[in-house]
Amino acid sequence: MIRLFAILYKTDFKHIPSGIELFNKIKGQFKSGLAKCPPPCKTNGRMKRHDTYKRNLVDYYEKAVHEYIVDIERCMCGSCGHTHAALPDVIVPYNAYSIIFILTVLKEYFHTHAATGICKKYGIAVSTLYAWRDRYLTHASLDLGAIVEGALLSRTRWLEDAPDICRSCATSGFFGKFGFSFMQYAAKAETTIFSSA
Repeated sequence: MIRLFAILYKTDFKHIPSGIELFNKIKGQFKSGLAKCPPPCKTNGRMKRHDTYKRNLVDYYEKAVHEYIVDIERCMCGSCGHTHAALPDVIVPYNAYSIIFILTVLKEYFHTHAATGICKKYGIAVSTLYAWRDRYLTHASLDLGAIVEGALLSRTRWLEDAPDICRSCATSGFFGKFGFSFMQYAAKAETTIFSSA
């Protein structure tokens, strides 16, 4: 898997665009010939477009849930012959919901703790919300330490004054440190980062 990190660094989360807009923007910036093959190969500049596959992308904007079917590009390494999916950072591997959708739900949950109402609004199960909450707290504490976890659980002033919840995660920094994407559930696969300028 090749993770395409660029958009979420530059996104103004006060005026957040839709996940599909972000997906299309970064997909348009990706150049397979510049990508690096994931470990163990790590060859630079030998990737070529190979194929595409379809996957679901669930997003929330304009006060409604939107579902899309998007094309994910697969690249083949000219050195090792392996193929890899090129996933923009708006996509959480092995999850249909966009990172924007998940973080929007979690931000509302951490500010209100009104699980039933939030789940009804976003059309998700309560168990899904709690699974996302637990994964967020696990990953946030990995990245930022136990202070974040305690602040989120106790709803302290720290959370109210903190930057947007989206700012502290979903970046290549997390991926670079831990080898898997923020909010990713499945066992990690060998992946690499592609960042556009």
